[in-house]
This record gives sequence, C-alpha cells and structure tokens, in this order.
Amino acid sequence: MKNKGFIEEFALFASLSVSMIGVGVFYAPAIVAKYVGADSWISAIIAGIAICLILFCIYEIVKINKYKDITPILKDTYGGVLGTIISLIYSLVIIIVLAFSLRVFSEVITMYLLVNTPTEVIIITFIFIGMYLSRGGLVNVVHFNEIAFWVMFLPLAIILLLTLPEANFKNLLPIGASPIQNYFISSFEMLFLFNGFSIAFILIPYVREKGKIGPILRRSSLFVGLFYVIIFILVSATLSSVQTAESIFPTITMLQSISSRSGFLEKWDGLVMSLWVIFYFTSFANIYYFASSILKESLNLDDIRTSSMIYVPIVYLAAMIPKSIIEVRNFKFGYLRIGFITTIIVVIGITLLLSYIKKRRMQSEE
Repeated sequence: MKNKGFIEEFALFASLSVSMIGVGVFYAPAIVAKYVGADSWISAIIAGIAICLILFCIYEIVKINKYKDITPILKDTYGGVLGTIISLIYSLVIIIVLAFSLRVFSEVITMYLLVNTPTEVIIITFIFIGMYLSRGGLVNVVHFNEIAFWVMFLPLAIILLLTLPEANFKNLLPIGASPIQNYFISSFEMLFLFNGFSIAFILIPYVREKGKIGPILRRSSLFVGLFYVIIFILVSATLSSVQTAESIFPTITMLQSISSRSGFLEKWDGLVMSLWVIFYFTSFANIYYFASSILKESLNLDDIRTSSMIYVPIVYLAAMIPKSIIEVRNFKFGYLRIGFITTIIVVIGITLLLSYIKKRRMQSEE
C-alpha cells in the first residue's frame, strides 16, 4: 500500500456500506420494537444521522493528522505507551464484538440453512476464511467489497419487492405514539450493531481524491440509514409490533412469508440466507482486517498475517462464551457494551478534541 491513493469513490462507499450492515439486520427490528413498536423506522433515521456524524468525526481526526493510519494517530495524540495501550484495547473490544456477531450469524445459518452442521464448524470456517482474505491486504479487501456490494444488494432489492403483497402498512399507525426518550434509547442500541463504521479509519487515508471523501461519507450513511428504514417498515408492515418484538429473527420471518403462498417461491428463504452468507462474510472480513491491522501496528509486527493469526483463537473462544443466542441478542454482556462505548468515546471523541487543540496550538506558534 505504498500508493496512498488507490481507493476510488465507489470503493469507499461500498466498503463503508457493507461493513456497517451486518448480521444485526436479522434481529435489530426485534430489539428496536421493544422500545418503540412499529415506529422502529424513526429510530433508524436517528441512528443514520448519528452514523453520519460519527463518520465525519473520524474524517476530521484523520484529516487533522495528515491522513495517517489510526494507530500512529493514537500514538501521536496520547504518547507511545498510552497510545499503544488504547490501540490494543480498541482492537480487542472490536474483535470481541465481532465474535458475538459471528455467533449470532452461525446460529441463523444453523436454524435456516445448514441444519445438521454444528455451530462450531461454521464459526471456525468463517474465522479462517476471514483470516485468509485479511492476509491479502487492504487492496484485496476493498476490491472484494466492490464485487460483494452488487452481488448482495441487487438480488435483495428484488426480494424486498416481493414482500410488498404481504405488507399491511396500517400496522405502522399510529406514528409517534412512544415516549421520545425511547426513540433515542433504541437508536443507541442500533449503534452497537453498526460497529463497522470504525473501518473508515483505515480507508480514508488511502482514498485517491481526498476532496470527495465528505460527500461519499454522507452517501454511505444515507444508504445504510435508508436500508434499515426500509427493512423496519417492511417488517412492521408484515408482522405486528408484538410479533416483531417477540421474534428472534423477525427479518427472516418476514422473508419466509414470501414462500408461504407461492409455490414457485418455495424455499426462497434458503436463497436469501445464501446471499446473506456472502454479505455477512464481507462485513466480517472488513472488521477482522481492521482489528488485525491495529494489532499489527500496535505491536510493530512485520506482517498482517501474524496479527490475523493471533486473533483466530480469541474470536473462536469469545464466540463460544454466550450460552445461547438469546443472551447475545439481549446484550446481557453489559460490560462489553460499556467497554465498546468507552473506547469509542476515547478513540473518536477525546482524540478529536485533542487533535483540534494540537492543531490550534501549531497554528498559534506559526
């Protein structure tokens, strides 16, 4: 990656989009419906705005620090030792969150696609494939994102259109019936599912045309937000708010309604799950590469292959910690969420503040 400008506009847009939309789309409607019922689409709009603000904060951090990678930025901001510690903690928290999402995904695949395959086999397979793609470097990951974007979203657009005959949009009424604070609480829950936004730290420095980064960030956050809005509206229109809240994977339940009344669409949900395997793997590979990249820079390793191998047993063991899929979905591991929020505040919030102070100090000295 000696050329610091190999990522084109669409590559950045596709990479951010597929990284932020992951397995959470399967169970996010259930989580949000517990707070706001059929108004989950409003929470998705709020979450989309929050994602846009976070991406621009990341952009400002990278721009102020002359488009360095995240680890050198943290070392320059907090000092060599403390910056390394923060980088390692950030990387570890991300990889554990990723492991939990992998556990959810493996359970989904076991329930709907590979019924007789042990969960452990699915987890191990994805870890090693993700490690293999990461070993090829950021160039390979970005090119894969460009292909995966079209492979996933074109068929998915057709599939979502097929849900319209089963939808009853009167289920969305009344609008705005939930307490205001519930919309923000549920939006905050959604942000925990969007942890892929962190990959912007390693994508932005390698964008060819730096002046177009801002508009691309807006488009990607708008795309992700609208995607979830559409999913939430269709789920709420197809299922009742009670069914959505009580279902483990309401999005899958909605998609199954397509085949229930159409003979030629029988087992259509199997095709849907097969497409989501590609889509989830793309999200998994991006985040796995990001965490491995931070680990490599923090420990001054010669090759990302080493750091990607180090995380293999950690991801597997973390994925097997939850006793059931319900524990993962309900976020009973509160300490992990607190750790994730804390690292985001430090890595993005405090780092942005200190970067601004450093910039003003340098300007005043000049």
